[in-house]
Amino acid sequence: MKKLLSLMLVIVMLASAYAVCAQETVPVPEGLRSSNILLIDATSDRIIYEKNSQVQIAPGGIAKILTGVIAIDFVASLDENVTADAKAVTTFDFSNNNMGVLPGETLTVRQLLYGMLMYDAGEAANVLAVYCGDSAEKFVEKMNKKAGELGCSNTRFTNPSGVADANQYTTLEDAAKIVKYAMEFEQFREIVATKSYTIAPTNKYSETRYLNNTNKFISTASTNAYYNKFVTGVKTSYVSNSDCGLVVTYQNGNTNLLCLTAGAPYSDGINYANEDCTKLIEYGKNYHTSVKIAAADEILAEVKVRGGKEDNKVLLVAPEDLYINLPKGYDETMLEKEIETSKKIKAPISKGDALGQLTVYYNGEKYGSLILTADQSISSAPIKAFFQSIGAIFTSWIFILIVVLIIVLFAAYTVALNKAKRRRKYVSRFNDYR
Repeated sequence: MKKLLSLMLVIVMLASAYAVCAQETVPVPEGLRSSNILLIDATSDRIIYEKNSQVQIAPGGIAKILTGVIAIDFVASLDENVTADAKAVTTFDFSNNNMGVLPGETLTVRQLLYGMLMYDAGEAANVLAVYCGDSAEKFVEKMNKKAGELGCSNTRFTNPSGVADANQYTTLEDAAKIVKYAMEFEQFREIVATKSYTIAPTNKYSETRYLNNTNKFISTASTNAYYNKFVTGVKTSYVSNSDCGLVVTYQNGNTNLLCLTAGAPYSDGINYANEDCTKLIEYGKNYHTSVKIAAADEILAEVKVRGGKEDNKVLLVAPEDLYINLPKGYDETMLEKEIETSKKIKAPISKGDALGQLTVYYNGEKYGSLILTADQSISSAPIKAFFQSIGAIFTSWIFILIVVLIIVLFAAYTVALNKAKRRRKYVSRFNDYR
């Protein structure tokens, strides 16, 4: 009988394990050619799929992403004029992609950014670096400093354009941090999502430049095989025919993906970085389902408010809908919500003030979070606040501890005093007896 029960228990455990695996294990796309892959749910920063994402790679076009965002952050206006430094242009190897910038040519920061980020022009990166850093070397110092600030612990840049250098490296894990930082800038997002850009003749260049985005998920100039209207950027990368890369951001409804590849071959006219990103995007959107966790204006918590004129409490609501992406067939019992609220909230409070946070976990792993805000404004009542403060003092643990300590000291003093009295009486009686 015991053996039968044990066997049944084993069967039940195996069935449960199989059910969990069936819910969470999804088939990985076949035929991926990139040596390095990282697919992220950009809403929660959760990794959906990765391969060698912490292995060092040549940054290629990823360097231009950081160069671009540092330049955007540095200048007062993208319409500032830049005269191309002769050294910045002549030292560039024009066998790499370029837009034909000439020494002494005057272009705007905006034009150079479009050329660099959208058209992959390497000499434009050099020109911007000298303009924003006084020299390419000083600008590279800025790049490495910013990379460090972003937490890129396995990254080092030696030039602003990403031209291959044995001493220059990054990882897709670090590259993702750079991309997410860059996409916080509206001007950057606008540039990398642009299909084509025109630059009128300049003081040195007599013809109009017509630049098409090298990202075939954005531009259809050469082919529409990869075009995807839900792709919002970001950048192509080319190191060699055996090392092509691509960074793609995809947003459709509640599905928000960041896909990075490196080490893909280019052969027979096919860039396999494009092929791989196509498969990975399909994988990300088809094998995960969007789940609504909270609705806009939904009441999720209640907190006390000290010194409020109208009320002594405020409701915390979701300022917007919160969705998370879960594996299809997910187990709802493994979904957890945790709400944290601010402590000792005092009036005045304005409607919309951030006073808490909702965090969502699935199977113990964080999948998303949302700041919770006050549903109303509460003005302060100084007199009420004063008495509440006094009350708070008398009910605080510090005050209670002080009172207890005083009582203990008083009791000890009383005991000591009584002992001293008894001792004096004893001495007095002893002297009388003598």
